[in-house]
Amino acid sequence: MSCTKKINENSPLALNSALSIFTVPPTNVSVVRSFFREILPLSTITQDSPYLFRLFSDNLWTDLSRTYLYLELSIEKLGADNKWGPIVGTDTNIAPIQGIGQTFVQQLKVTVGNTEVYDSGTLYPFKAYITNELSFPDNVKFNFLASIGYYKCDKHDDNTDAGFQKRCSLFANGKHSQLLSRLDFDLGNQELFLLNNLDVNFSIYRSKNSFALQRLNENDEAQYRLYVHDVKLFVKMVEVQPSLNMNIYKTLESKPATYAVRKTEIKSTFLTAGRTEIEYNAFSASIPRRITVALISNNAFNGSFGLSPFNFQPYDLRDISVHTGGHIYPLVPYKLKFNDNLFVRAFVDMYEALGVANSDRSIDISMEKF
Repeated sequence: MSCTKKINENSPLALNSALSIFTVPPTNVSVVRSFFREILPLSTITQDSPYLFRLFSDNLWTDLSRTYLYLELSIEKLGADNKWGPIVGTDTNIAPIQGIGQTFVQQLKVTVGNTEVYDSGTLYPFKAYITNELSFPDNVKFNFLASIGYYKCDKHDDNTDAGFQKRCSLFANGKHSQLLSRLDFDLGNQELFLLNNLDVNFSIYRSKNSFALQRLNENDEAQYRLYVHDVKLFVKMVEVQPSLNMNIYKTLESKPATYAVRKTEIKSTFLTAGRTEIEYNAFSASIPRRITVALISNNAFNGSFGLSPFNFQPYDLRDISVHTGGHIYPLVPYKLKFNDNLFVRAFVDMYEALGVANSDRSIDISMEKF
Protein backbone atom coordinates (compact mmCIF):
# COMPACT_ATOMS: atom_id res chain seq x y z
CA MET A 1 0.00 0.00 0.00
CA SER A 2 1.42 3.35 -1.03
CA CYS A 3 0.89 6.28 1.25
CA THR A 4 1.64 9.94 1.58
CA LYS A 5 5.18 10.65 2.68
CA LYS A 6 5.38 11.08 6.44
CA ILE A 7 6.88 14.18 8.01
CA ASN A 8 8.72 11.95 10.50
CA GLU A 9 9.59 8.33 9.68
CA ASN A 10 9.00 7.28 13.31
CA SER A 11 5.38 8.40 13.20
CA PRO A 12 3.01 5.36 13.20
CA LEU A 13 0.38 4.94 10.51
CA ALA A 14 -3.22 5.90 11.25
CA LEU A 15 -6.51 5.56 9.41
CA ASN A 16 -9.53 7.82 9.37
CA SER A 17 -12.21 6.21 11.55
CA ALA A 18 -14.77 7.00 8.86
CA LEU A 19 -13.13 4.27 6.72
CA SER A 20 -13.89 1.53 9.28
CA ILE A 21 -16.76 0.14 7.21
CA PHE A 22 -16.20 -3.51 8.16
CA THR A 23 -16.49 -3.12 11.93
CA VAL A 24 -19.48 -2.54 14.20
CA PRO A 25 -19.49 -0.88 17.63
CA PRO A 26 -19.45 -3.17 20.69
CA THR A 27 -22.68 -4.13 22.45
CA ASN A 28 -23.01 -3.96 26.22
CA VAL A 29 -24.29 -7.37 27.32
CA SER A 30 -23.31 -7.13 31.00
CA VAL A 31 -26.42 -5.31 32.26
CA VAL A 32 -29.94 -6.73 32.17
CA ARG A 33 -31.68 -3.55 33.37
CA SER A 34 -31.26 -0.48 35.55
CA PHE A 35 -33.81 1.55 37.49
CA PHE A 36 -34.18 3.98 40.39
CA ARG A 37 -35.26 2.55 43.73
CA GLU A 38 -37.19 4.69 46.20
CA ILE A 39 -35.85 4.51 49.77
CA LEU A 40 -38.03 5.81 52.58
CA PRO A 41 -36.69 6.96 55.98
CA LEU A 42 -36.51 4.32 58.69
CA SER A 43 -38.71 6.37 61.03
CA THR A 44 -41.60 8.82 60.82
CA ILE A 45 -40.69 12.16 59.26
CA THR A 46 -40.26 14.88 61.88
CA GLN A 47 -38.67 18.34 61.98
CA ASP A 48 -35.68 16.98 63.87
CA SER A 49 -32.78 15.16 62.26
CA PRO A 50 -31.14 12.82 61.61
CA TYR A 51 -33.08 11.24 58.77
CA LEU A 52 -31.90 7.64 58.48
CA PHE A 53 -32.07 5.58 55.29
CA ARG A 54 -31.04 2.00 54.66
CA LEU A 55 -30.44 0.37 51.30
CA PHE A 56 -30.92 -3.31 52.09
CA SER A 57 -28.64 -5.90 50.51
CA ASP A 58 -29.86 -7.98 47.57
CA ASN A 59 -28.51 -9.29 44.26
CA LEU A 60 -28.56 -5.86 42.58
CA TRP A 61 -25.50 -3.65 42.15
CA THR A 62 -25.69 0.02 43.15
CA ASP A 63 -24.67 3.07 41.13
CA LEU A 64 -23.91 5.39 44.04
CA SER A 65 -23.10 8.25 41.66
CA ARG A 66 -26.86 8.41 41.05
CA THR A 67 -28.02 8.86 44.63
CA TYR A 68 -30.61 11.62 44.88
CA LEU A 69 -32.21 13.32 47.87
CA TYR A 70 -35.87 14.24 47.35
CA LEU A 71 -37.37 16.98 49.52
CA GLU A 72 -40.79 18.59 49.77
CA LEU A 73 -40.49 21.77 51.81
CA SER A 74 -42.46 24.83 52.82
CA ILE A 75 -41.82 27.86 55.04
CA GLU A 76 -43.83 28.36 58.23
CA LYS A 77 -44.18 31.34 60.57
CA LEU A 78 -44.67 31.41 64.33
CA GLY A 79 -47.93 33.27 64.96
CA ALA A 80 -49.08 35.43 67.86
CA ASP A 81 -50.80 32.36 69.33
CA ASN A 82 -47.38 30.66 69.50
CA LYS A 83 -48.39 28.17 66.81
CA TRP A 84 -46.66 27.49 63.52
CA GLY A 85 -48.54 28.05 60.27
CA PRO A 86 -47.84 28.53 56.54
CA ILE A 87 -46.61 31.95 55.46
CA VAL A 88 -49.16 34.21 53.74
CA GLY A 89 -49.04 36.93 51.09
CA THR A 90 -47.96 39.61 53.56
CA ASP A 91 -44.89 37.59 54.57
CA THR A 92 -42.45 38.90 51.98
CA ASN A 93 -38.70 38.73 51.44
CA ILE A 94 -38.32 35.37 53.19
CA ALA A 95 -36.59 32.61 51.22
CA PRO A 96 -34.28 29.64 51.61
CA ILE A 97 -30.57 30.05 50.99
CA GLN A 98 -29.01 29.21 47.65
CA GLY A 99 -29.43 25.61 46.43
CA ILE A 100 -31.56 24.56 49.39
CA GLY A 101 -32.00 21.07 47.92
CA GLN A 102 -28.34 20.47 48.81
CA THR A 103 -27.65 23.08 51.49
CA PHE A 104 -30.57 21.71 53.53
CA VAL A 105 -28.08 19.01 54.54
CA GLN A 106 -25.69 20.11 57.27
CA GLN A 107 -23.94 16.76 57.63
CA LEU A 108 -23.96 13.50 55.67
CA LYS A 109 -22.68 10.13 56.86
CA VAL A 110 -22.48 7.01 54.69
CA THR A 111 -21.85 3.49 56.00
CA VAL A 112 -21.27 0.38 53.87
CA GLY A 113 -21.74 -2.81 55.85
CA ASN A 114 -20.38 -1.92 59.28
CA THR A 115 -17.76 0.51 57.97
CA GLU A 116 -18.24 4.27 57.83
CA VAL A 117 -16.89 5.34 54.44
CA TYR A 118 -17.82 9.03 54.55
CA ASP A 119 -18.50 11.77 57.07
CA SER A 120 -18.82 15.27 55.65
CA GLY A 121 -18.58 17.01 59.00
CA THR A 122 -20.93 19.94 59.60
CA LEU A 123 -19.77 21.99 56.59
CA TYR A 124 -21.64 20.08 53.87
CA PRO A 125 -23.57 23.20 52.66
CA PHE A 126 -20.32 25.03 51.88
CA LYS A 127 -18.93 22.02 50.03
CA ALA A 128 -22.09 21.76 47.93
CA TYR A 129 -22.19 25.48 47.13
CA ILE A 130 -18.51 25.77 46.22
CA THR A 131 -18.70 22.62 44.08
CA ASN A 132 -21.61 24.05 42.09
CA GLU A 133 -19.94 27.42 41.60
CA LEU A 134 -16.64 25.91 40.46
CA SER A 135 -18.04 23.09 38.33
CA PHE A 136 -20.83 24.35 36.11
CA PRO A 137 -21.25 27.11 33.50
CA ASP A 138 -24.18 29.50 33.58
CA ASN A 139 -26.33 27.48 31.16
CA VAL A 140 -26.35 24.62 33.72
CA LYS A 141 -26.88 26.94 36.69
CA PHE A 142 -29.78 28.73 34.98
CA ASN A 143 -31.51 25.52 33.92
CA PHE A 144 -30.74 22.14 35.49
CA LEU A 145 -29.71 23.44 38.93
CA ALA A 146 -33.18 24.93 39.39
CA SER A 147 -34.03 21.37 40.49
CA ILE A 148 -32.06 22.00 43.70
CA GLY A 149 -33.40 25.52 44.21
CA TYR A 150 -30.38 27.28 42.70
CA TYR A 151 -31.01 30.70 41.18
CA LYS A 152 -27.97 32.80 40.39
CA CYS A 153 -27.35 35.57 42.90
CA ASP A 154 -25.68 38.80 41.78
CA LYS A 155 -26.24 40.83 44.96
CA HIS A 156 -26.05 39.00 48.27
CA ASP A 157 -28.17 40.19 51.21
CA ASP A 158 -30.22 42.41 48.87
CA ASN A 159 -33.96 41.86 48.59
CA THR A 160 -33.97 43.31 45.05
CA ASP A 161 -31.72 40.55 43.73
CA ALA A 162 -33.50 38.53 41.03
CA GLY A 163 -32.22 35.20 42.35
CA PHE A 164 -33.43 35.95 45.88
CA GLN A 165 -36.86 37.00 44.62
CA LYS A 166 -37.13 33.81 42.57
CA ARG A 167 -36.40 31.72 45.67
CA CYS A 168 -39.03 33.75 47.54
CA SER A 169 -41.62 32.95 44.87
CA LEU A 170 -41.03 29.20 45.26
CA PHE A 171 -42.48 29.32 48.78
CA ALA A 172 -44.73 32.40 48.66
CA ASN A 173 -48.24 32.09 50.14
CA GLY A 174 -47.36 28.83 51.87
CA LYS A 175 -46.58 26.92 48.66
CA HIS A 176 -44.78 23.59 48.81
CA SER A 177 -41.63 23.17 46.73
CA GLN A 178 -40.14 19.90 45.50
CA LEU A 179 -36.36 19.57 45.16
CA LEU A 180 -34.16 16.76 43.90
CA SER A 181 -30.39 16.90 44.40
CA ARG A 182 -27.53 14.44 44.02
CA LEU A 183 -25.79 13.54 47.26
CA ASP A 184 -22.14 14.59 47.14
CA PHE A 185 -19.89 12.04 48.86
CA ASP A 186 -16.55 10.48 47.93
CA LEU A 187 -17.71 6.95 47.10
CA GLY A 188 -20.50 8.45 44.99
CA ASN A 189 -18.04 10.57 43.00
CA GLN A 190 -16.50 7.61 41.17
CA GLU A 191 -18.04 5.56 38.37
CA LEU A 192 -17.70 1.97 39.63
CA PHE A 193 -20.84 0.16 40.78
CA LEU A 194 -20.98 -0.96 44.40
CA LEU A 195 -20.97 -4.74 44.87
CA ASN A 196 -24.29 -6.39 45.57
CA ASN A 197 -25.27 -8.01 48.88
CA LEU A 198 -24.06 -4.99 50.86
CA ASP A 199 -26.14 -2.83 53.19
CA VAL A 200 -25.69 0.92 52.71
CA ASN A 201 -26.82 3.37 55.41
CA PHE A 202 -27.26 7.12 54.96
CA SER A 203 -27.57 9.54 57.90
CA ILE A 204 -28.68 13.06 56.98
CA TYR A 205 -28.61 15.92 59.48
CA ARG A 206 -30.47 19.08 58.48
CA SER A 207 -29.24 22.68 58.70
CA LYS A 208 -30.72 24.89 61.40
CA ASN A 209 -33.40 27.38 60.38
CA SER A 210 -31.28 30.49 61.04
CA PHE A 211 -28.78 29.10 58.52
CA ALA A 212 -31.17 27.65 55.92
CA LEU A 213 -33.50 30.67 55.70
CA GLN A 214 -32.83 34.29 54.83
CA ARG A 215 -35.16 37.11 55.91
CA LEU A 216 -34.43 40.45 54.24
CA ASN A 217 -37.15 42.62 55.75
CA GLU A 218 -35.75 44.96 58.40
CA ASN A 219 -39.17 45.45 59.99
CA ASP A 220 -39.92 41.73 60.26
CA GLU A 221 -38.89 40.19 63.58
CA ALA A 222 -41.07 37.08 63.28
CA GLN A 223 -39.67 33.58 63.61
CA TYR A 224 -39.67 31.30 60.57
CA ARG A 225 -38.80 27.68 59.99
CA LEU A 226 -38.27 25.35 57.04
CA TYR A 227 -40.91 22.63 57.30
CA VAL A 228 -40.20 19.15 55.92
CA HIS A 229 -43.27 17.49 54.40
CA ASP A 230 -41.46 14.63 52.69
CA VAL A 231 -37.92 13.30 52.43
CA LYS A 232 -36.67 10.21 50.62
CA LEU A 233 -33.79 8.89 48.55
CA PHE A 234 -33.70 7.62 44.98
CA VAL A 235 -30.79 5.31 44.18
CA LYS A 236 -29.98 3.77 40.81
CA MET A 237 -29.86 -0.04 40.91
CA VAL A 238 -28.26 -2.25 38.26
CA GLU A 239 -29.10 -5.88 37.48
CA VAL A 240 -26.05 -7.67 36.08
CA GLN A 241 -26.10 -10.83 33.94
CA PRO A 242 -26.10 -13.89 36.27
CA SER A 243 -23.15 -15.49 34.47
CA LEU A 244 -21.08 -12.33 34.91
CA ASN A 245 -22.07 -12.20 38.57
CA MET A 246 -20.73 -15.72 39.08
CA ASN A 247 -17.43 -14.85 37.38
CA ILE A 248 -17.03 -11.80 39.62
CA TYR A 249 -17.76 -13.86 42.75
CA LYS A 250 -15.11 -16.36 41.69
CA THR A 251 -12.55 -13.59 41.20
CA LEU A 252 -13.39 -12.13 44.62
CA GLU A 253 -12.27 -15.39 46.21
CA SER A 254 -8.69 -14.65 45.17
CA LYS A 255 -8.51 -10.84 45.37
CA PRO A 256 -10.62 -7.99 46.77
CA ALA A 257 -12.56 -5.40 44.82
CA THR A 258 -10.76 -2.07 44.51
CA TYR A 259 -12.42 1.35 44.39
CA ALA A 260 -10.27 4.37 43.61
CA VAL A 261 -11.76 7.21 45.66
CA ARG A 262 -10.65 10.83 45.59
CA LYS A 263 -11.05 12.09 49.14
CA THR A 264 -12.41 15.57 49.74
CA GLU A 265 -12.31 17.45 53.03
CA ILE A 266 -13.58 20.82 54.15
CA LYS A 267 -12.37 22.57 57.29
CA SER A 268 -12.87 25.94 58.93
CA THR A 269 -10.81 28.29 61.04
CA PHE A 270 -11.30 31.86 62.23
CA LEU A 271 -9.37 35.10 62.38
CA THR A 272 -10.10 37.13 65.50
CA ALA A 273 -10.69 40.87 65.38
CA GLY A 274 -7.51 42.93 65.22
CA ARG A 275 -5.33 40.21 63.68
CA THR A 276 -4.01 40.65 60.15
CA GLU A 277 -2.41 37.25 59.54
CA ILE A 278 -2.93 33.61 60.43
CA GLU A 279 -1.17 30.27 60.01
CA TYR A 280 -3.40 27.21 59.85
CA ASN A 281 -2.35 23.56 59.76
CA ALA A 282 -5.04 22.51 57.30
CA PHE A 283 -3.92 19.00 56.33
CA SER A 284 -1.38 16.74 58.00
CA ALA A 285 -1.78 13.45 56.10
CA SER A 286 -1.45 13.56 52.31
CA ILE A 287 -0.81 16.62 50.17
CA PRO A 288 -4.12 17.72 48.60
CA ARG A 289 -4.52 17.95 44.85
CA ARG A 290 -6.24 21.31 45.09
CA ILE A 291 -7.15 23.77 47.87
CA THR A 292 -10.06 26.20 47.68
CA VAL A 293 -10.22 29.03 50.22
CA ALA A 294 -13.27 31.21 50.92
CA LEU A 295 -13.68 34.00 53.49
CA ILE A 296 -17.02 34.69 55.20
CA SER A 297 -18.12 36.76 58.19
CA ASN A 298 -18.50 34.89 61.46
CA ASN A 299 -22.19 35.78 61.90
CA ALA A 300 -23.09 34.53 58.43
CA PHE A 301 -21.04 31.37 58.94
CA ASN A 302 -22.87 30.47 62.15
CA GLY A 303 -26.29 31.30 60.70
CA SER A 304 -28.17 34.59 60.72
CA PHE A 305 -31.59 35.23 59.16
CA GLY A 306 -30.35 38.50 57.66
CA LEU A 307 -27.10 37.21 56.14
CA SER A 308 -26.26 34.82 53.33
CA PRO A 309 -23.73 32.16 54.40
CA PHE A 310 -22.27 32.26 50.88
CA ASN A 311 -21.46 35.97 50.63
CA PHE A 312 -17.72 35.40 50.29
CA GLN A 313 -15.57 38.54 50.37
CA PRO A 314 -11.80 39.29 49.99
CA TYR A 315 -11.67 41.31 53.25
CA ASP A 316 -8.57 43.23 52.06
CA LEU A 317 -6.60 40.01 51.58
CA ARG A 318 -3.00 40.85 50.61
CA ASP A 319 -1.35 37.45 50.26
CA ILE A 320 -2.09 33.76 50.67
CA SER A 321 0.24 30.78 50.29
CA VAL A 322 0.47 27.06 51.02
CA HIS A 323 3.56 25.53 52.66
CA THR A 324 4.10 21.78 52.30
CA GLY A 325 7.08 19.45 52.03
CA GLY A 326 9.54 22.33 52.14
CA HIS A 327 7.88 24.05 49.17
CA ILE A 328 5.75 27.17 48.90
CA TYR A 329 2.82 27.56 46.53
CA PRO A 330 2.69 29.81 44.61
CA LEU A 331 6.45 30.11 44.24
CA VAL A 332 6.15 33.80 43.39
CA PRO A 333 4.05 35.44 46.15
CA TYR A 334 0.76 37.12 45.34
CA LYS A 335 0.53 40.87 45.83
CA LEU A 336 -3.21 41.31 46.09
CA LYS A 337 -5.10 44.59 46.27
CA PHE A 338 -8.74 43.79 45.64
CA ASN A 339 -9.88 47.38 46.19
CA ASP A 340 -7.61 48.44 43.32
CA ASN A 341 -8.55 45.45 41.10
CA LEU A 342 -5.03 43.99 41.39
CA PHE A 343 -5.69 40.25 41.60
CA VAL A 344 -5.40 38.94 38.04
CA ARG A 345 -2.86 36.20 38.89
CA ALA A 346 -5.12 34.69 41.54
CA PHE A 347 -8.05 34.85 39.11
CA VAL A 348 -6.15 33.06 36.32
CA ASP A 349 -4.73 30.52 38.79
CA MET A 350 -8.30 29.58 39.75
CA TYR A 351 -9.09 28.74 36.12
CA GLU A 352 -5.74 26.93 35.76
CA ALA A 353 -6.37 24.80 38.86
CA LEU A 354 -9.81 23.83 37.56
CA GLY A 355 -8.42 22.89 34.15
CA VAL A 356 -10.55 25.36 32.19
CA ALA A 357 -7.98 28.07 31.41
CA ASN A 358 -7.43 28.87 27.72
CA SER A 359 -10.31 26.63 26.64
CA ASP A 360 -13.90 26.93 25.50
CA ARG A 361 -15.06 25.47 28.82
CA SER A 362 -15.91 27.91 31.57
CA ILE A 363 -17.28 28.20 35.09
CA ASP A 364 -18.65 31.65 34.19
CA ILE A 365 -17.06 33.45 37.13
CA SER A 366 -16.04 36.92 36.00
CA MET A 367 -13.22 38.99 37.47
CA GLU A 368 -15.83 41.28 38.99
CA LYS A 369 -17.54 38.39 40.78
CA PHE A 370 -14.17 36.90 41.81
